[in-house]
Amino acid sequence: MRQLTIVLFFLLPLLTTAKSFELPSDTIIYHKNKKIIINDSNNDIKVDIFRINAEGDTVYNEKIYEGVFVGDKSVEKEYNNSFTVSIPDIFKPKDKRRNTRPHHWNGFGIGFSNVPKGFNFDGEMASIVNVSRSLQYNFNFATVVFEFGKSNFRGNTGMGIQFNSIHFQNNKAIEVVDYKSVITTTEVGSEYRDTRLHATYLTFPLLLETSFPISRHSHIFLNGGVVLKAKTASSSKVWKDVDGKKRKTKMPGDLNLRPVTFDILVQAGINHCGVFASYSPMSLFMNNKGPKGNQATIGLQFYF
Repeated sequence: MRQLTIVLFFLLPLLTTAKSFELPSDTIIYHKNKKIIINDSNNDIKVDIFRINAEGDTVYNEKIYEGVFVGDKSVEKEYNNSFTVSIPDIFKPKDKRRNTRPHHWNGFGIGFSNVPKGFNFDGEMASIVNVSRSLQYNFNFATVVFEFGKSNFRGNTGMGIQFNSIHFQNNKAIEVVDYKSVITTTEVGSEYRDTRLHATYLTFPLLLETSFPISRHSHIFLNGGVVLKAKTASSSKVWKDVDGKKRKTKMPGDLNLRPVTFDILVQAGINHCGVFASYSPMSLFMNNKGPKGNQATIGLQFYF
């Protein structure tokens, strides 16, 4: 603040003698990480001073001083409030991109899923899942970032869509019997061409993130937290060969999937590419309404 006082000291003669010559309506002076804006209009002079901290995709503007000078009178005020403006790095020219620390939620991801009982991968659901075909798709399109001052940590929240396609062995399916979801088995020789369970959710993350630079334009990141999920759609379908043609059948009834649940999510990577692992502590189906199984997924995520 002493350097700022010195700058103001040299500006005072300019302010007090401003009537003897004409300044541009807005004069901007940069001094190290300070921006000084002098506005000369309406027979008075207003001086605003901001502390600037441009860090990659985020520009901080913190107003620290305001002074209004009218004749031989002045009103001065100091500020402690601040605000942030997020500028996506993708919109900047390459020669102006800096060592960025972007958030890591928005993007597209795909991963392999299983449904163990707790962490038992030999459970009732996990034993019938075709893991090589069971996929989770993530499309995250909205985010809000909370900065914790000058800390290396930040909070992420936002919104996304999660689509799950769980495939089973060709003689298994999920059906509703007496208002409960059960695993059924077909007769030998009557196996399905395909059988799967679909579930779509709106997702709302609550994540804590940190990152570390490894070069001017690269960084590694790590984040984790909870992702709240609200189910929007679900279905159980099977495909059979009928007269040489593949026929689809949708199993009737409410599948009793939890309407609201959550995942524990961990993500790590470099720049705009990463890996993620998620686990749902709550069973996929409601209590006493279906087989017990907790969805676990690991995959790749690409961020934008």
